[in-house]
Amino acid sequence: MFEIRELTSSDFKEIYRSYIKDDFPLMEMRPWFAIERSWERDGYAAYGYYEDGEFAAYASFYSSDSSPYVLLDYLGVVPKLRGSGIGSAFLRDLLPKIPSVGGIFAEAESPSSAKDEEEKNIRKSRIAFYLRNGAVKTGVSCQLFGVDYNILYFPGNQREMAQTDFFDTVCSFYQDIYRPVYGRLCKPYRQ
Repeated sequence: MFEIRELTSSDFKEIYRSYIKDDFPLMEMRPWFAIERSWERDGYAAYGYYEDGEFAAYASFYSSDSSPYVLLDYLGVVPKLRGSGIGSAFLRDLLPKIPSVGGIFAEAESPSSAKDEEEKNIRKSRIAFYLRNGAVKTGVSCQLFGVDYNILYFPGNQREMAQTDFFDTVCSFYQDIYRPVYGRLCKPYRQ
């Protein structure tokens, strides 16, 4: 039996220390103080997935008061359960519960900037995971803090946007959530 729990800041801080630091490359790590600052202004939320009371997976979302979209910031499964379908089950159960009218954006490292074939295949696999679980390609990428990401989109409570609408929408959303570094360390571009 699986259960989704909304996490407190202190719950998520423990997950950040215990899992995220090992699950994500340093270049993809948002500093804890930035997460905490967003949390304090109600711009960040995190959820845990529990199987019979045992922690199985986590997801966190970044939001803005002025946008109907949210960003899937982190998604991870505890190491012993990876490859078991828990990540897909968690997304399937969680996404309808996220308070987003416009939809959810997700960032996946771009295969085109991988350093070798093995890394390229891992990145393709991550993108395929999101696509299998309801995301659509936006045709937009973003260089963010030196990492190239493909931007994917999970439709929210509105009809799926036309492909031509994504670039302006992504630019506006990213300008809002990455305001201090937009244009300098955050540069959306068409694929």
